[in-house]
Amino acid sequence: MVIEELHVKNFGKLQDTKVPFQEGLNLIYGPNESGKTTLHTFLKCMLFGMRRLRGRGAAKDVYSRYEPWEYGHYYAGAMRFSSGGKVFCLDRNFQKDNVRAELFCLTDGEKLSVKRGDLSMLLGNVSEIVYDNTVSIGQTKGVTDQDLALELKNYMANYQGTGDSDLNLGKTMQILKNQKKVFQGELKLKKAQEDSKKGEAASQTLYLNQEVHQLGDKIRAEKRQLVQLERERQDLEDAKEQGEMKKQALWCRLLNVAAACIVVIMAAAAAFLPEPARSGAVIAGALAMCGCLFVRGKRKRKLDGLRDRRREEREMLTRQIERMKGRLHNQEEELKEKSLELEKLAQRLHAYNQDALGKGLGGKDPLEEEMEGIDLAMEVIGMIGQRLQNEVGSQICQRTSEVLAELTRGKYHQVVIDKELQMGVSAQDRYIPVEQLSRGTMEQVYFALRMAVGDILCSQEPLPVVLDDVFVMYDEVRLMETLQWLIEHKRQVLLFTCHKREGQILQDYGLPYHRVGVFD
Repeated sequence: MVIEELHVKNFGKLQDTKVPFQEGLNLIYGPNESGKTTLHTFLKCMLFGMRRLRGRGAAKDVYSRYEPWEYGHYYAGAMRFSSGGKVFCLDRNFQKDNVRAELFCLTDGEKLSVKRGDLSMLLGNVSEIVYDNTVSIGQTKGVTDQDLALELKNYMANYQGTGDSDLNLGKTMQILKNQKKVFQGELKLKKAQEDSKKGEAASQTLYLNQEVHQLGDKIRAEKRQLVQLERERQDLEDAKEQGEMKKQALWCRLLNVAAACIVVIMAAAAAFLPEPARSGAVIAGALAMCGCLFVRGKRKRKLDGLRDRRREEREMLTRQIERMKGRLHNQEEELKEKSLELEKLAQRLHAYNQDALGKGLGGKDPLEEEMEGIDLAMEVIGMIGQRLQNEVGSQICQRTSEVLAELTRGKYHQVVIDKELQMGVSAQDRYIPVEQLSRGTMEQVYFALRMAVGDILCSQEPLPVVLDDVFVMYDEVRLMETLQWLIEHKRQVLLFTCHKREGQILQDYGLPYHRVGVFD
């Protein structure tokens, strides 16, 4: 793939800027803050699009950082490039409300689809991550020697283990381990909850069983009392008048007889006694009658009071019996509910015991099966990692060694990585750990490693090498040798720099290059 022209329509500080490129080495010189990094970012966004972050991250993502300074609604660009003997034009609109990408083949007029993967196919199916970690190299001048050594070892370990940072088996293994820890925690919590539920059910069963027994005893006592009350009420209904009531009734009958006798006597006296005696007898009989009736009324009222009292006692017993029957009904319903709840608790306890028995006989919890699956996956990944390490890792080491040997004119002829992924280089039968190398040599190893990985992962469609002020720590000799290697081995190189020495060295050593004067 060769980039022929970038047309920055509106991106960051750049507006309507056309940047032509040629095959070979293209030198893009410009002072700091002139827009070189903006152009570098624009190229990446044209190739892979622009991802937007969400939430707080959106304020610092690429979209926000390079949103046009003027005419923010117009956020777009175009690129013309050649691939496979044909020339293509890619046009993108980055504006968030109207994101668009159109791809045309200028050679035969065919319209292609970015969404369906036509652009990815033209890029050799290279992912954005691979691009960032191989042919596109940013500034490293802010990294300390120790940090650079660590970055170099991590980078090499990653690609030696997988061959592609998209397929990071180490991260995958760590994800599986973390997931297993989560499952272990969930299983522990689940077992604790099950034990708690089982204990709670057993405690509830014991407490409820006691309540059922107590309620049963209470119901039986209430029923005995009810039988006694009903018997008492029946006795009141069946009992004849006795005692005081019988005495008062007898008196009432006697007084009735006495009153009748007085009436008979008065009638006889009226019939047989002479007039003067008759009047006295009638008066005496009337007085006796009144006295008899008075005493009879008094006795009758007392008898009625005794009868009313007996009736009230009977009615009171009836009400008490009805209340007791209602209470017994409620207690019996409560007993039914508690018995049903007790039965359910017994079933739950039986289920817990059966589940525990099943697990004891070989049954497994779903979480345990998940963890066994994770263990199996980790075992397979370990096997894959070992195989990839043997296959891809050896290729990367070999290619990195070849590049480094050419860059250093044979001084460092081999890159070595041991089983613990400790990295070093061989120089004249001597092994030197990467931490003991000079900063310039470490950067050469880092550069050689990225170029080697790029050769392996981007072999289907070699991409332009994009370098953004990466040679700050190189001396003149290292820089000349690296530039010469790039010209000899790479079809197209875009070298961004804020220093004039790259151009001066190219001129002094007569190395071919194309100067892009857009930022001069």
